[in-house]
Amino acid sequence: MRVLIVDPDFAFAKSIMGALRSEYFVADHVTTLGEARDAVGVAQYDVILTERLLPDGDGLDWVRERRRAGSTAPILILSATLGTVEHRVEGLNAGADDYIPKPIPLDELVARIRAVLRRPASTLDLVLRAGNIAFDPATREVRVAGRPLRMPRRETCVLEMLIRRAGKTVTKNVLEEGLYSFEDDVSSNAIEVGIYRLRGHLQGAGATAKIRTLRGTGYVLEAEDDASDEVPNAVLLAAQVAVAMSSRHGAARTRIPVIAAGLVPAPKPEARVAILAAALALSMTQFAKAEGSAA
Repeated sequence: MRVLIVDPDFAFAKSIMGALRSEYFVADHVTTLGEARDAVGVAQYDVILTERLLPDGDGLDWVRERRRAGSTAPILILSATLGTVEHRVEGLNAGADDYIPKPIPLDELVARIRAVLRRPASTLDLVLRAGNIAFDPATREVRVAGRPLRMPRRETCVLEMLIRRAGKTVTKNVLEEGLYSFEDDVSSNAIEVGIYRLRGHLQGAGATAKIRTLRGTGYVLEAEDDASDEVPNAVLLAAQVAVAMSSRHGAARTRIPVIAAGLVPAPKPEARVAILAAALALSMTQFAKAEGSAA
């Protein structure tokens, strides 16, 4: 998740950035409204933190501007001097999601950021899910089929971005913006490497949701139905083997392995054996009937 900090106090901004990065956020810092407008013009931010008293204007005016433009990204106002009840009410009525007087403990600030990020899903399960994958944004815990899955920070961040948009395409640019700040040196294949490693972790843990690559577009996390393809495959295999076993030309021995190997997508090994056994039983019945009729 990417955060924009708009504050002329370099020391304060640096401390916030350190706290956010330790909690797996990506953070950018600007000092003026002009720089803030430029930043949101080239990057997509999940949360914005802004001081009210800025060198080129009032941060509250920018909040109103962002809301008039249709932005729904959470905005938190932080102010060292304008922190009275009247100021806080004014800020919240202008469209801010929170109004925080300075100073504030950094752990509380991070908790407030996580709280506003949860608000769109406040009436739903706070744990994000896709297939048998569960991700808790608050604890950063990933579980597959109920079992904890530990992954490096980068892969966890990639999973969060994909699972928040499960079933929808996430472009490479969106992933880059959410994972790297302007200061980061990003290699040309960094996203591909991150996706490759994440796939390895999920496959190794037995995840049923898969990451599909859309060439030239991006990636989509899709939750697969474990049994969606197995019944049609069983029917197809039974029919094909029945034809092969009923043949008088001895083709069954060579055709059955080819038919079994040609199932796409392939079912799990145990399901494959069960399908083949059921198909053979049906086929033998058909074969016996054919031989009886011929006699």
